[in-house]
Amino acid sequence: MTPLTLMTILAHPDDESFPIGGTLAKAAAEGRRVHLVTATRGEAGIPGKSTAETAVLREAELRRACDELGVTQLTFLDYLDGALAAIPNHTGAARLLNLMRQTVPDVVVTFGPDGISGHPDHLAMHRWTTMAFDQYWQEVERPLRLYYIAPSEATQQGCGIPPPAEAVGGSVAFIDVGDFLVQKVRAAQQHQSQNPPFTGDPESEAQNMACHELFRLARPQIAANGHGLETDLFAAFQKHDNAQRTS
Repeated sequence: MTPLTLMTILAHPDDESFPIGGTLAKAAAEGRRVHLVTATRGEAGIPGKSTAETAVLREAELRRACDELGVTQLTFLDYLDGALAAIPNHTGAARLLNLMRQTVPDVVVTFGPDGISGHPDHLAMHRWTTMAFDQYWQEVERPLRLYYIAPSEATQQGCGIPPPAEAVGGSVAFIDVGDFLVQKVRAAQQHQSQNPPFTGDPESEAQNMACHELFRLARPQIAANGHGLETDLFAAFQKHDNAQRTS
């Protein structure tokens, strides 16, 4: 049986580790195929170094982080850091659509409309991914899910304690990554050029981290009052499989 596939589409090296490293590690540990797409090599990310030197260094950091998280496949779009806003949306979306056709994802994750930080590269990835996903969904006519990374105060809840629905609103996947925080720290520590805030022993650092990562369901659009919280990005597919087995 082909494993379910998580395709994560981001802008720079380290975007995968700091906000959602626990979810990627959890998916990999549960047998999911994890495909990370990174638009740039973070060429503008180290003051005082040339773009070429920076690209080589940050690519190496990302590959080490992917090893820590269990990422199955890494793809670079080979765009320049800081230049994504100048690329037509249809051009970027077409690149991602082709990758979706090749990867055949079940779940796609990218930035939300705020880009977490408002970074123009993040906002471009949000637009491209959403456009590509909508086209791909029409082509395949099968269950798919698109989630946006949604940092929230809810992620500061204790391990195993989901937030009340009114605290998050919308349709939300609230992923408990408590068992994968050490991997998340180790992955983040690979990005030394970005001065990760975790400098100590990974097991000690993990004890001080939030145990949840939050995602907002973008597609399909479901009324919040009729949906509730999910605790797994693949929950809908598991329900579908169980229904098939009992029918």
